[in-house]
Amino acid sequence: MKVLHINGGGDTGGGKSHLLALLPELRKLAIEAQLVVFSPGLLAEGASALGIPVHCLGVKHMMSLTLLRRLRHLLVALKPDIVHTHGGRANFYGRLAARLAGIPLVVTTVHSHIDLDYSAFLPNLWFSAVDKLTRRLASYFIAVSHDLCATLIKQGIPSDRISVVHNGIAELTAEPLDLRAEFGLKSGPVICAVGRLVPVKRFDILLKAQAHVLARVPESKLVLVGDGPLEAELKHLAAELNISRSVVFAGYRRDARQILAGSNVFVVSSDMEGLPIVLLEALAAKVPVVATGVGGIPEIIVPEANGLLVPPRDARQLADAIVLSLQEPSDAAARAQAGQGWFREHATARAMAEKTAAVYSDLTARRR
Repeated sequence: MKVLHINGGGDTGGGKSHLLALLPELRKLAIEAQLVVFSPGLLAEGASALGIPVHCLGVKHMMSLTLLRRLRHLLVALKPDIVHTHGGRANFYGRLAARLAGIPLVVTTVHSHIDLDYSAFLPNLWFSAVDKLTRRLASYFIAVSHDLCATLIKQGIPSDRISVVHNGIAELTAEPLDLRAEFGLKSGPVICAVGRLVPVKRFDILLKAQAHVLARVPESKLVLVGDGPLEAELKHLAAELNISRSVVFAGYRRDARQILAGSNVFVVSSDMEGLPIVLLEALAAKVPVVATGVGGIPEIIVPEANGLLVPPRDARQLADAIVLSLQEPSDAAARAQAGQGWFREHATARAMAEKTAAVYSDLTARRR
């Protein structure tokens, strides 16, 4: 079976990590998984390094008839059994091109709430609209959480056209980074968060929480890994809160997993998530987790068992949970141990690939 996965190519977050974990495992299951990207970037580089065949269409523009033509020509030439799309642009162009090329089976993985995928208002509005308009061209949907599955059903997609396949990742193989040496930090616990510096991640709430944490754990440091349009605004907020000396803006890092693995507490402060890859990375690395109970996160984190959940947009409760994890390290370590166990049972890359392959097999069997 040949399956062509399509992605815009510019993703530096969870979408990239998802594909780099999934595609090699699918190939181990005798599925000829290949990748199409619209423009070069870290995803194409990473896939090529893993031995995945990559086709780059060389188009960066959001809207492009050239892109649609090139994608259609590629699909006609490669004749995949299934086209599998990931992300707003890929969904739009991939579904249209697949139908124009006569590819009968189109699968879309829904990684997040489509209207929150882009940091700018107009791209969000546009791709949310065209995604919904072209959904009828998709044969089947994979949601990365039950929460996203429920949203799709509410939006009119029949439940028999959706499967839930939780994200999966490979276990951490590299050693955790020494954060004190890397960032010149003095002794004290390190709190870590990883993600694009965009509104939905609510790093402003995390900074406000850090101000409360410092009142009780004054030697603590917060390391924010990621870049994005809110960087200057967040740095200004840190200065306003008088916590700049206790916050490291690390920027985009290829070793984000090693950074979070070296921290004392990992935090997700988002307003909404699908099923964050970085949360799985924290569980795999056996790092205590504090997260907002949004989206698919409660499907992973059981309060007091394998992590702590707090309401979104509540800096004080977020701070309380962080302080609890820092001041009661044995309990936090026990939760982290349980979290790693959950990961190994449910969220490995192999498990994700096997469930995805089962979707492919079922779809092709229905067409026989």
